[in-house]
Amino acid sequence: MSAVETTHTVVAHALTARLTGRKRLAAAIVVVGALAAPLWSPYLAAGLTLCVLALLVITVRAAAQQIVARDLAVARLLTERRSEADAAERERVTMTQHFAEQASRDVLTGLLNRSAFLARIESARATDDEACTVLAVDIAQFALFNERNGPAAADELLLAVASRVAGALRPHDAVARVDGDVFAALLEGVPRELVTDVAQRVVASVKAYYAIAGEVQVVDVACGLVTVAPDEEVDGAEILRRSDIALQNAKATRNDVVAFEPRLEVETRERLKFRNDLAQAQANNELYLVYQPLFDVHTGRVHAVEALMRWQHPDRGLVSPAEFIPIAETSGQIVDMGLWALSAACRQHRLWRTEDHADIVVAVNFSARQLSDPQVVDRVAEIVTRGAFDPRRIKLEITESLVVEDIVKAIDVLTKLRALGLRLSVDDFGTGYSSLSRLGELPIDELKIDRYFVEGIGQRGPRETILTAAIAMGHGLGLTVVAEGVETEEQLDYLRAHGCDYIQGFLLGRPLQAEEALTAFNGPPAPYFSIPAQRVGSDPLAPEVPSVLPSLERTPGRRLFAR
Repeated sequence: MSAVETTHTVVAHALTARLTGRKRLAAAIVVVGALAAPLWSPYLAAGLTLCVLALLVITVRAAAQQIVARDLAVARLLTERRSEADAAERERVTMTQHFAEQASRDVLTGLLNRSAFLARIESARATDDEACTVLAVDIAQFALFNERNGPAAADELLLAVASRVAGALRPHDAVARVDGDVFAALLEGVPRELVTDVAQRVVASVKAYYAIAGEVQVVDVACGLVTVAPDEEVDGAEILRRSDIALQNAKATRNDVVAFEPRLEVETRERLKFRNDLAQAQANNELYLVYQPLFDVHTGRVHAVEALMRWQHPDRGLVSPAEFIPIAETSGQIVDMGLWALSAACRQHRLWRTEDHADIVVAVNFSARQLSDPQVVDRVAEIVTRGAFDPRRIKLEITESLVVEDIVKAIDVLTKLRALGLRLSVDDFGTGYSSLSRLGELPIDELKIDRYFVEGIGQRGPRETILTAAIAMGHGLGLTVVAEGVETEEQLDYLRAHGCDYIQGFLLGRPLQAEEALTAFNGPPAPYFSIPAQRVGSDPLAPEVPSVLPSLERTPGRRLFAR
């Protein structure tokens, strides 16, 4: 091919759409080089130079624009991908921070969880040269509240308590939920002499009324605290453990606030061992019952007996119910212990029936935990049915305050228990502030008036007036009336004169062993209904029980099996 033909071909290709981008630019450069050759001189002279150059300029410009456009597109694509990568990285960092935050928070309350709280203590100890204080706050009887009201109401209560604990402290104080119903707070920069005041403020804030599940709930709390000097070599876990020891002591001693002391560790270990021993007491046959008589005021004879629990510890000897019943209630062991007491009392009644004392009624105390047990009716029915016991001679005593706490549920459970043929009695009547308008709705057979009012006899005060009114009201509702805590002949005379049906107290009879109770059943009425302690007493614990007990200060159910 000649040079002219070659040049024409290159120009033709450069000016057509078949060459694009860098190829077109290269072709244009070739054309420019070719035009510089001598063979083009005639054409240039012929005026073709301007036309060819114009075409070459257009071609070069188009090629350059395509290259720039392509490079811009590539740059834009790279920028977009980089932006997407940056956005993905930011999202990853955000999610990582979110998960880290969630991992440090309690799911329900949003407070710090245990591990994050321990880390916060360690951080404060590492950066602060002042003493720090940790508070531990526990909701009293939370497990029982959960059993009675359900998990939804329990969660609602936890949220409310968490808000009040945090609200009683400074905004920068760390607050955590470190256990099911235990909250903790870290106080930095608070002088030792003020930490107890801060703890009292927290307790006062939490210890109040709550509107939970459409009902007003009363919540009690206990608080333990520990203050650690900056030079003391302890880690966060040890600090939190010490606050828990103080908390457990506060619960055991029923104090609002207790500060940690080394001696509390010994007491806590002993208490734990005591609880473990109690858990084995039933299996080891260390528990037994004694029976305190109730007398008919008209005949002076024994009408019924109340079964009271005792514990013969292998090392400590006879343990007072005032020691082990509260621990059994707190730990929940009281449910099985109470059912054991009912079964044992029923078996004893069957033995008395063989001695021609089938008319004797046996009363057994019922605890708050038992009343809230969803299977309580079935478990009681199994005991009565399996043992072929006469339910008409078995009486369950339920403390008035337990009925008041949830009267709707109490009515439902008591109605089912009564349908089994059992007798029902409201114990400690007058101390639970029950609504008299609802009293008539309770499916009960008996009112048992608390000793607090009996002790008021002869004082011409409000207690005596309330006692008289309670007797009349009980009879008006078709109930039998029992007065407990009768200690003097004056009290006995007053109760007889005002129509009380049955009486119970140390003046007439202390708790007896089963064999001694049988003797009391067979014996004649004592003169003036008085049975001296030396003739009937066989319960070594009886002399330890004071004759005057401040009934209004008792915890609901605390007297279970403990008279």
